[in-house]
Amino acid sequence: MLAVFDLDGTIIDSADAILESHDAAWASVGVKRPAKEDILSLTGLPLIEIMQKLGPEQDPVALAEVYSKTYVKATCHERLFEGIIDLLARPFRAAVATGKSQRGADRVIKEFGFSDRFEVVLGGNSVSKPKPNPDLLFSIMEKTGTKDIVMIGDTTYDLEMAHAAGVKGIGVSWGHHTSEELRKWAPVVNSVEELGLLLKVW
Repeated sequence: MLAVFDLDGTIIDSADAILESHDAAWASVGVKRPAKEDILSLTGLPLIEIMQKLGPEQDPVALAEVYSKTYVKATCHERLFEGIIDLLARPFRAAVATGKSQRGADRVIKEFGFSDRFEVVLGGNSVSKPKPNPDLLFSIMEKTGTKDIVMIGDTTYDLEMAHAAGVKGIGVSWGHHTSEELRKWAPVVNSVEELGLLLKVW
């Protein structure tokens, strides 16, 4: 079995960095930042799509440019969720499928010392149709040679992607979507320890 992880809201807590970057983006066009809940509920989708949904009357490309420039400086706020280091120290196959850009995903993996841990790391812009479409998982299947996959994520976009790809999904309750939303698509775990037990890696 290959465990495929999302990044934001699943492996790393990046909420503060995301919100700080949105502060700068919306300030650049003289508009009040959308509500925290609205922003975080869209985490996992491509950045341009997020901006289109949050401010359909604004230029999403301009907003995304300011956001991205700010995020590079705001990464000091990123941290691993408790228990992730211990989980990933266990010997099981793992990969990453994230809505982050490929460059952003590679940066996170390198900065947290996981460069040799994942067989494949794919960002949202590595495929033509990112989450919740199944293309990221299809690409991982092709690169790893296995269809025995479980997708682990904190948003319905992750679990919808798993469903569309015909693989199992596991929702995590410590991220951006509620357990109630996630349970419509897959089982939900409330701790990294519980996730490890479900993956049978402890």
